Amino acid sequence: MDLFIQRCFDGLFNGAIYASLALALVMLFRATGLLNFALGEIGMVGGYTSLVMLTPAVGVSAAAAGGGGFRFPVAGTSFASRLPGHPYPVLVAIAVGVLTSALLGVLLQRLVLYRLRNRSDFVKVNATIALLLALTGLVSEVWGGAAQRYPSVFPNEPTDYVNVFGGRLRYTTLGAWAVQLFLLLLLGVLINRTKTGLAFRAITSNAEAASLMGIRVQRTLAIGWAVSCGIGALAVSLVAASTILRPGMMVTVLILAFAAATIGGLDSPKGAVVGGVIVGLTQSLVPGYTPFPSELAVVPPFLVMTILLMFRPTGLFGTSRVVRV
Repeated sequence: MDLFIQRCFDGLFNGAIYASLALALVMLFRATGLLNFALGEIGMVGGYTSLVMLTPAVGVSAAAAGGGGFRFPVAGTSFASRLPGHPYPVLVAIAVGVLTSALLGVLLQRLVLYRLRNRSDFVKVNATIALLLALTGLVSEVWGGAAQRYPSVFPNEPTDYVNVFGGRLRYTTLGAWAVQLFLLLLLGVLINRTKTGLAFRAITSNAEAASLMGIRVQRTLAIGWAVSCGIGALAVSLVAASTILRPGMMVTVLILAFAAATIGGLDSPKGAVVGGVIVGLTQSLVPGYTPFPSELAVVPPFLVMTILLMFRPTGLFGTSRVVRV
């Protein structure tokens, strides 16, 4: 029983990570009607920017870095060290990373997606795949392929947990879910209580009609990209704090987040959170209680997704599009 509870807690932590990136996918889908496969790599740029902001300049010893330090020099720290107050606390560094990813998202939307505005959705999605590959190479070229340690915002020592029915519910899990619930609340307000959220729905339904009604389509799309990519950077900080920060690490996470968003419904923020829980628990429990090999732990969530889509093509909380004929 204790092992079952512990596996559930581990699954909930992974589910929080998948939910955060699934929220970013849903946010962009609500704003544009498209999926952005470069979302994880845009967030990676923000993650490495955060690392630069909180890492002492090259040449500072690990002891001076506060104990554990970082194993490898981080490109850009020499330049960042000229900023007043550098290195910054982890919360400030993450905020800078989120802002960087948001601005990068707006830039890519204007430089790439805007020029493809009259092309098919297939072309636009392929463009985001091209951006994924380009950004992966860029991150590897700038910061190298070495893994870097990334600090956690929440207490993460071996003794930082609460014993619940024999399982260890870590403070990092509680903190990650507090972040998800806060994001869910903010996105709910943005989508349902603001003119921007109404503009998102209008553009997704019919961008041309929305433009004729006075909605500034490109500005609204830029806001959607900014919010989505900022959330992506936040997801990177959660993943890196639980493991390490290295180029390409978000590809698998993005795939599982896509499964979570599909299970919950691509236009439903609460569905993204529920889908993240389902994916995280499935990934944790199925290999533990079935002959399914642990090396293929990414497969069970997609089996669940496939079975669900047979009965609910729009996901658990997704809405069907009404097409006028």
